[in-house]
Amino acid sequence: MKKSIIIMLFGIIATTANAQFLFKISKGNMGKPSYILGSFHTLDGKILDSIPEFLKAEAECKQLYSEYDISDQQKIGELQTAGQQATTLPDGKTIFDVLSKEQTDILNTKFNETFHINLTDSLMKTTWNYQPFVFLTTFSMIFTTEEMRKHPELGMTGTPMDLACITRAKERGMTLGQLDQIQSQDSLTKMRDTWIEKMDTQVDSLMSFLSNFEQRKQQVTDEVVGLVRAADYWKRGDYDSFDTDSAWLSQVDKAPDLFRKRNEKWLPKITDAMNEAPTMFVFGAGHLIGPYGIVKLLRNAGYSVEQIKTK
Repeated sequence: MKKSIIIMLFGIIATTANAQFLFKISKGNMGKPSYILGSFHTLDGKILDSIPEFLKAEAECKQLYSEYDISDQQKIGELQTAGQQATTLPDGKTIFDVLSKEQTDILNTKFNETFHINLTDSLMKTTWNYQPFVFLTTFSMIFTTEEMRKHPELGMTGTPMDLACITRAKERGMTLGQLDQIQSQDSLTKMRDTWIEKMDTQVDSLMSFLSNFEQRKQQVTDEVVGLVRAADYWKRGDYDSFDTDSAWLSQVDKAPDLFRKRNEKWLPKITDAMNEAPTMFVFGAGHLIGPYGIVKLLRNAGYSVEQIKTK
């Protein structure tokens, strides 16, 4: 869970006008080329206006495919509500019903130290109806946020790049597509049932995390250093270094559901879209790298994939 958070945060960086992971995709019988923008999900989308190569590629495209259509705020809101319900415990239970007294004391100590909140306060006790993994994830997120504040170059401002691309595409009347489908309420309910079936595993993971608290914090520190290094690659357009960075390749390898499996599902959607019309694909840069990255998968399928660098 923590690794996924770090990986998804990859790209929260401040950058320069020369920064880009932009690729041109072509094939003999395909007609006009399509493009990939390896994005950083929360990077300010205003940067796109200062990259002439991106503006030129965008103007050539008739449609845009992103991971999700994150511009549909009503749908996102509905699913956030469903997602919150999926993370709760059933039958009115709270975290105190699934942890022993000793485990509760350990959790409360660390929670109080980190958030200055007493979990066992009688006025709030009934509100802690979340599954154990939610507490683990919350700790990981606060560690990450605190560490990132130490690095101004990882600052986050403005409209996220992916959302900016979608908004621009709508303004230009481009056709929009999604590489992933946002999970339905039914799928989230099934996910909740699966998590609940693994309650003992959740408890063990949480207690292991709490027992190795300082080591976990150090891991986050090390991973944020990796973000800083990756930010430098992006600023310089140095995709080759990113593509061969052993730390990032290891992160991608350790999260096959987040990367490899999704990339393999995306590939036919990408090729079908390119056959329909010149397309701009916008997704996280981590999906580009490695033996199962989109760049490699497309090349294996006979496409030419060439990085476009700023002049």
